Amino acid sequence: MAIFISSRVSPVMCTLLNILSRSSQTVIPAFLLLLVTSASHAAHRPVHIYALNQQSLPFEANDSSHQVIGFNIELIRQIGEVMGFDVEFRAMPWKEIPGRLKTGEVDMATMISSPERQLLYDFAEPHHVSPIAMFVRADDTEIYSLDDLHNLHNKEVITIAGDFSRYYLLNLSPELKTVTVADITAGLRRLAAGRHDAVVGLQSIGMYQVQQHKLTNLVLAGSISSPYSYSFAVGKGNRELLAQINQGLAILKRNGTFQQLHEKWLGGGRKAEQQKQVLMGFFALILLIVLMGGSLLWMWKTEDTREQLERAYHDALTALPSRTLLMDRLEHALSHAKRHQGRIAVLFIDLDGFKAVNDTLGHAAGDVLLQMVAKRLLSCVREIDTVARLGGDEFVIVLEHIGHAGEIDLVADRILDILQQPFVIANQSVCISGSLGSSLYPENGTDAATLLGHADDAMYQAKQHPDRRFASNVRHLAGDAAITPEAQTTSGADTR
Repeated sequence: MAIFISSRVSPVMCTLLNILSRSSQTVIPAFLLLLVTSASHAAHRPVHIYALNQQSLPFEANDSSHQVIGFNIELIRQIGEVMGFDVEFRAMPWKEIPGRLKTGEVDMATMISSPERQLLYDFAEPHHVSPIAMFVRADDTEIYSLDDLHNLHNKEVITIAGDFSRYYLLNLSPELKTVTVADITAGLRRLAAGRHDAVVGLQSIGMYQVQQHKLTNLVLAGSISSPYSYSFAVGKGNRELLAQINQGLAILKRNGTFQQLHEKWLGGGRKAEQQKQVLMGFFALILLIVLMGGSLLWMWKTEDTREQLERAYHDALTALPSRTLLMDRLEHALSHAKRHQGRIAVLFIDLDGFKAVNDTLGHAAGDVLLQMVAKRLLSCVREIDTVARLGGDEFVIVLEHIGHAGEIDLVADRILDILQQPFVIANQSVCISGSLGSSLYPENGTDAATLLGHADDAMYQAKQHPDRRFASNVRHLAGDAAITPEAQTTSGADTR
């Protein structure tokens, strides 16, 4: 069998193809056998149909070459990979998706979860929550914030047809004068051209489009927390597919794949199309390397090796990051904060009353309690934050992109309140509480060990004064660190 090499192929590719040609009597039959085996294996994998919104980057869309791209696309593909199913994508206008999902013409789609939609579809765990943001022209000196809607009176605000942010905004201020456009890209271009006064929509999509289309005269004027979350939706009653999506999503979050995809598409509006082209350029070369060295690669990636890595970086009981992974993420967060002059917080949490549960109900009940605590802590923070278990009943949370010290108090209150809510274990109601201490970069230190130490010290101060609920070294170390006026105005006591 001869292999003909085009003159347009690079010298490196030519060399590899020539090697492959000389070895054709052994390599090519093996390659054909691999293709047949792979095709036979793929034939037994179920295929689920995904309804693709044609224009919704960075989440999902068709690119210029009619290839499906976006955060949702790569995420559901990875879920299918780990759960053993394939995904067929069908592009269609958004207005058609809800109806086709309801009738069963498609198996799944991504949409914002709302009480009304939860009556029609079943939703997986949320995989993205975006603030509602307002964009204005940089030379506009009258609109500074979305918090004060009074500034928008007598202004023309662009909103997106069918977008939840439009309904949310009009519920807050029905008298606002709005102009509706088909998508946020059209609205941003109108605004950049000097038409109308502001655009309101999801921050993640808006920031991506501003950077992709180089709308340099537009700025983010402010944002407010959104009550809506982005989730994969399936037809009502399709519990098997819903369970697979949730389990696959949990696996990807545990092994770091979810965080990588989130950073790629939503961590600053990166040009995903360019990244894809670069990757495709190396695809043929990588394929040849994999074929020639595949057996060695699979021997290295044994199940035992994967389990060892999993044990090293994640707590076996709660699946939360272990101390090793916590320190790695904390160092990464510190590096980012130093580059961008940002702030991060470290929260140290110790459970009060946990020993009594172990002594009265047994260690198995204690393990179940720790798993339930881990889920509640995850529900109190954002996707970019880290919740880790150090061991025993001690947990650490790293909060990134902190605007001011008062934000720590809000999160701490939320955590302590949710820990005080009863847990049901083996049909018994179990009540515990928590002691919490916090430290803040750069006020309390510039390295991971120092911040952890100060948060630990503050937690013990809170444990000695239960009426205080939690303590923070932002306040207790005021004599040793330069505290901003914002931080000094907050107190460690419960101020609700």
